[in-house]
Amino acid sequence: MNESVPLKGVKLLLITLATSMATFMMILDTSIANVAIPTIAGNLDVSTDQGIWVITAFGAANAISMPMTGFLSRRFGEVKLFLFATTGFVIASTLCGMSSSIEMLIFFRVIQGAISGSIAPLSQSLLLRNFPREKHGLAMSLWSMTVVIAPIMGPILGGVLTDNYSWSWIFFINVPIGITASALVFFLLKGKETKTQRESIDYIGIGLLVVAAGSLQMMLDLGKDHDWFQSNLILGLTFIAVLSWGCMIIWEWYHDNPVVNFRFFTKRNFTIAVIVMSLGYMVYFGSTVLLPLWLQGVMGYTASWSGYATAPVGILAVVSAPIIGKLVQKIDIRYILTYAFLIFSVVGFWRSSYNLSASFDYIMLPQFIQGAATLAFFVPLQNLIVNSVQPNQIANAVALSTFFRTLFGSFSSSIVTTMWDQRMEFHHSRIAEGFTVANHKVSQFIHSMGNNLDAVNSVITRQSYMMSTVDLFWLSGVLCLLLIPLVWLAKPVHH
Repeated sequence: MNESVPLKGVKLLLITLATSMATFMMILDTSIANVAIPTIAGNLDVSTDQGIWVITAFGAANAISMPMTGFLSRRFGEVKLFLFATTGFVIASTLCGMSSSIEMLIFFRVIQGAISGSIAPLSQSLLLRNFPREKHGLAMSLWSMTVVIAPIMGPILGGVLTDNYSWSWIFFINVPIGITASALVFFLLKGKETKTQRESIDYIGIGLLVVAAGSLQMMLDLGKDHDWFQSNLILGLTFIAVLSWGCMIIWEWYHDNPVVNFRFFTKRNFTIAVIVMSLGYMVYFGSTVLLPLWLQGVMGYTASWSGYATAPVGILAVVSAPIIGKLVQKIDIRYILTYAFLIFSVVGFWRSSYNLSASFDYIMLPQFIQGAATLAFFVPLQNLIVNSVQPNQIANAVALSTFFRTLFGSFSSSIVTTMWDQRMEFHHSRIAEGFTVANHKVSQFIHSMGNNLDAVNSVITRQSYMMSTVDLFWLSGVLCLLLIPLVWLAKPVHH
């Protein structure tokens, strides 16, 4: 690819649109199916536990293929690999929507996940290659908006399409998006392929990656439903994951052409950026998971209204994109990251003041404020990662960092749902201890409920979940403050 001639004008706008659409489509698909699982399971005549494999299959395959992006792009070229991934994703999505059995759907979800692993890192790499270097910050801002908005839009679109049409449409919706993105990249980047090189294939590294990433992703996805380490299945998956990860790191470190280049972690800024990105995203995504859980499970919101309450995070994210894009090129990005974590912390503590009487506006406002910090979190870290490697290593470095971010997102989803239930049980037992008929107020309350103990228990459970939610939001505020010192371990980037 001729890096000395970036695209300009309309072509630059269109390539930004194409790469962002592809990333949006892929990230959207990681969350859009979640709300449709009960419907899919019912229509295909299987249990909800079996239906969960629709999510697990995609996540495991995606986790396996993502770190291989660098190796595959060096061998085949970034443009060709991107076109193969987006076109293949469209075909796999169509086949998912046409599936008539759970076995067919899971099979095509595996293909969909495996093919799509390279879309996000390649879209970022292609975007940077075609933007003038002085506008890389703006490019990262525009790209990062898809990472912010797609997980929010997923449950909303999934609920609307499932309720009003059919679950198949959560997959068919990818078709026009993918075709448009593929066509634009094909015509705009014709003759601008990256250099390729023939190198020995690291078969052992690939095998270890399949086992390591696959077992870890399955452990995270299935842990909650199998009571975590009380289950032999989860213990077995954990043992396999730890062993295979250890073997893979050692093997890849000394291999001449590793499929996953762990040597990037010898670079200080890359290591700090990946750690902060992974831990920060774990907290951010955990709140993104917790808020709809609380709204729908405790506050009685529908999936659509839950989406409306969370969607405002995208407003200030869009407005701040050009501002953040310019700032990362002009000032020390550690100040920008500090600002982001301070806002995240304030929002976490603000949410810890929620109660069962919280109004829609009061719930929505912190989400709106958080949007002002979202790109201030993502863009500087992406900038730090990109500036710590050579231009021809961007796809590889971004793939590795995206893999860890996604992995910690999965870990966050699992641990938040588990802690939410555990804290509920803790608060439930504490409240129940004080419920004695000798207490006059308790006696009056039970009488007001018609002496219906099931109704009383329901009230206690609802209040316990509310208290659990407050605990977790408070914890998110504390964790964001603790991440600020880590930011300052990075060296300043000189533009």
